[in-house]
Amino acid sequence: MIAHVPVKHITVEEYLSNPDYEHCEYVDGEVVELNLGTITHSTIQGRYSLYIGMHLLTLGRGEVAPELRCRLVVNGKTRFRQPDLSVLFSHEKSENDYLEGAPEFVIEVRSPDDTIRELTRKIDEYFANGCKLAWLILPEEQTVEVFTPAAPTKAFGPGDKINGGDVIPNLKIAVADLFAPAKRPRSKKAPI
Repeated sequence: MIAHVPVKHITVEEYLSNPDYEHCEYVDGEVVELNLGTITHSTIQGRYSLYIGMHLLTLGRGEVAPELRCRLVVNGKTRFRQPDLSVLFSHEKSENDYLEGAPEFVIEVRSPDDTIRELTRKIDEYFANGCKLAWLILPEEQTVEVFTPAAPTKAFGPGDKINGGDVIPNLKIAVADLFAPAKRPRSKKAPI
């Protein structure tokens, strides 16, 4: 289900102050609705948030932030993007309700109405604003495309593992684990 927001030119202040735009991005003076994910999209988002969050706890540093508003500058114009997941290491707390610039690591999950072109455009914008690593998760194809600013994009499938590179040392996640149904432990007794 997609919430319909009328497209009209507004100021940054109007965008930031209107609660109707909370789940929208701001591009070239226009409010752009985000395509809502499906159950598959949401469960994948939950899985990688858990895996990365737990790994960051073992490192003793870093934060995961789902759908964090990020203020980017693209061709001299202000844009606000909301990656499905942001991983932050060195950003200071701000009085704003958004991040200035891009996080070090972002993840986008393709929703049924998203285009690869639009998602890679966003990733380019993140890199132009300081991002160092991006994953684009494609649920239909069960693949993850890994982007870095200075290297070609690499695609990984269910038999592969993806890693955090230099951004998150020692992070390794089996691609198949992002797409597989959750395995539930069997117990002989029901909890009381």
